[in-house]
Amino acid sequence: MAKRCPPTIYPDRTSGSEPVSDPILAGSGIQANVVPGFRLPYQRIVAVGADLAQAQAIVRHLLPWVTPAARAAAYHERRIEKAKTLRVFGRESFRAVEAGSALRWLNIAVGAEPLAQAGFQGPGRTDRSFGLGLARRSSSLGDPSTLGAPGHKDGWLVGAPSAPVALLLILGSDEAEELARFADSTEKECRRAGGAVLYAETGVRLDNDSEHFGFRDGVSQPGLRGRLSPAEDDLLTPRRLAPDGLSEGPEFSAPGEVLVWPGEFIFGYPRQDAHDFRTSASEGPVDPFMSGGSFLVFRRLRQHVALFRQATRTLAESLRAYSDYAGASDDWLRARLVGRWPSGAPILLYPDDDPGTPPGSLDAFNNFGFREAAAAVTTTTGEPIPGAPGDPMGLVCPLHAHIRKVNPRDTSTNLGPPSQTQKLRLLRRGIPYGTPIAPDAVDEDGVDRGLLFLSYQRSIREQFEKLAQDWMNSDIKPEADGGHDVLVGQAPLSKEGRTAVFRKAAGSTSRRVSTLADWVTPTGGGYFFAPSLASLAAFAGNQTEV
Repeated sequence: MAKRCPPTIYPDRTSGSEPVSDPILAGSGIQANVVPGFRLPYQRIVAVGADLAQAQAIVRHLLPWVTPAARAAAYHERRIEKAKTLRVFGRESFRAVEAGSALRWLNIAVGAEPLAQAGFQGPGRTDRSFGLGLARRSSSLGDPSTLGAPGHKDGWLVGAPSAPVALLLILGSDEAEELARFADSTEKECRRAGGAVLYAETGVRLDNDSEHFGFRDGVSQPGLRGRLSPAEDDLLTPRRLAPDGLSEGPEFSAPGEVLVWPGEFIFGYPRQDAHDFRTSASEGPVDPFMSGGSFLVFRRLRQHVALFRQATRTLAESLRAYSDYAGASDDWLRARLVGRWPSGAPILLYPDDDPGTPPGSLDAFNNFGFREAAAAVTTTTGEPIPGAPGDPMGLVCPLHAHIRKVNPRDTSTNLGPPSQTQKLRLLRRGIPYGTPIAPDAVDEDGVDRGLLFLSYQRSIREQFEKLAQDWMNSDIKPEADGGHDVLVGQAPLSKEGRTAVFRKAAGSTSRRVSTLADWVTPTGGGYFFAPSLASLAAFAGNQTEV
């Protein structure tokens, strides 16, 4: 693997003595979609129904194909370096790496019931929500609870109570045709072992890495501390910013990319200290089976794009009825619901118009906080990155904006100081499905399109569910009186529905607009555990100990 930037070394303030560096991760044992993520243009989700013996046989047959973290990290490093040399981006960067050697990547996650039946009780005991399953937890997330309503769990395409999923397979490739061939052979193996392919769907990255509402996705992700080998410079997260030497506050691997200890996502590694960004916390005893593994949330979310356009136009009209917002355009309001323009540019840095493309790399679109102004920085490659002004009251980027709801960054919340926010971060690995709607469409065309949402975390209940229940679906948290996450939050049981609150200046009258329109409908999903390769082998019966 090519050499990377020197590791971050800083005082271990727990012991007050020896410096510590990034921990060594088992790159050959952790599944690749956990870290560094598949990040491939073509991926397929396959849900398999099976009894225990069938599930074990399937895993036994597929285990040689499972892709470890080290292989994916090495590939992406070559891809990124070659893309820089050739000055190609997006899908072209994948084609430029190794012509004629299309990828076949596979990861496997297992449901609670087959794990418990095989004698691996740790995951179910560790996370009660995982043991209960998404279908039983769906109403607590805000999903429809009325039988027959769109989005009710009994009508899901995958993960409905009547068709439990034993295994979730995630396949990826850099070529659509290769993925189709790989999926065909994989699904045949499942059927040959007696399993039933309950659901299979392919996701494709859209132009500009956007989602179907038209906004660039994935601009901000946590940066994981960790090395993939004993080599000090073999870092999982490249450091595009030099260590700042500060004794307080977060350390950034790139503009806006806070370094987080890997134990917040992967069992068996140091966790994040709740009060100190830079110090790790002990995770305590870990079930050996769970070491190197991570909980996986899968949500199939249908996006009603024309309805989104119609409803946001209505919201903009409602806001324009107030004289102090008479100039609010439809696009202006949509950007305030997201917190970014369609290009990914943050409204804190570009409050009036979408610049279209960043002045350099995407790093230029992520250097901002909410409480304090972000200082301009220079990356290790010499790229100057502008900083954005702070906005503690949400006068530019409203408190209800999606990016602010799910990641308040440097702002204190109902949970406490900003360091607590890092404990609610997720490793998001989703990909869009379905063909894009016409750019000028104002009516629904009947095409099913949306997001295959995937996230990895240490705790489904304390990360994914808390984020949805306590922040996205709340009109008073994480910051007081800001409104709901109107973009993806679920409508509460009230006459108003989801509410967005706008303020022009400190002390000014707040303006509220609301909608009852649900432009995202849950159509399936499940809770799973993605074990290490060694634990997958143990589940399959290939060995007796992990």
